Amino acid sequence: MGLILTATALTTPVLAQQPVPVDPAKATIIRRLLDLTGAARLALSGMESMVSAQRAANPQIPGAFWDAFLARARRSLPQLVDAIVPVYASHFGQAELEQLVRFYESPLGKHLSEVQPLILQESMQAGQMWGAAIGREVGESLSRIGVKPPNPN
Repeated sequence: MGLILTATALTTPVLAQQPVPVDPAKATIIRRLLDLTGAARLALSGMESMVSAQRAANPQIPGAFWDAFLARARRSLPQLVDAIVPVYASHFGQAELEQLVRFYESPLGKHLSEVQPLILQESMQAGQMWGAAIGREVGESLSRIGVKPPNPN
């Protein structure tokens, strides 16, 4: 049951999206943009990080499940791209997509694509440190007024 719930939680947002027909020319430029930005690679990287956290938080779920889950995710990246194309199509017109492609083909756009995974990773680390500091401060302030945190055991 836990395996099914975890798999469902990780995939439900993608499954909930119904494919919307997209003009083939627009779909082609969106696919080019997704390739230039490394969108599928970034999504997979995010999923790998999430699975790592889930694996640690759910030791009762066998490692073989997580390994198989990630292997299947890697194999089915084209399906993810297929699901993302209508999302971009609903938010950008053809001219905007062409401008984005030109930007990501430029030296600055290529640089952004190269460093964006690092920026994301470092930003997540900064956010974790920020959240931990807030947690400590709130815990200390509650402790000063006599509120004790619940026992996790």
